[in-house]
Amino acid sequence: MIRIISVLLTVVLGWGLALADEAPISGTVKSVDATAQTVTIESTSKGKTRQVIVYLKPGARVVKFTRSADPAKPGFVEQIVPLADLQPGWLVSIATKHEDDKEVADVVKVVLER
Repeated sequence: MIRIISVLLTVVLGWGLALADEAPISGTVKSVDATAQTVTIESTSKGKTRQVIVYLKPGARVVKFTRSADPAKPGFVEQIVPLADLQPGWLVSIATKHEDDKEVADVVKVVLER
């Protein structure tokens, strides 16, 4: 019985940690290094503020949403922008994964330009 409980706890805790590993990080852009393919953001969670350096994978995209100019496609469309166009002060959301001791991402979504 104890063995079954141990296995169940291991599965549940491991699953929870795996989900936490892929949670998006939202925050304010502090700096961008296009050469190193990194974005430093300041994120606040549970009353604590921290700076996170996010490494972008080769081929990663930075997207922002703009109103469609095409009358056949009303609403917003995704627009890809170069990493160098990302500005300090912009709010972003980045889904990251841990790789070794780094936060790594495929997509940076611009939430608000300031």
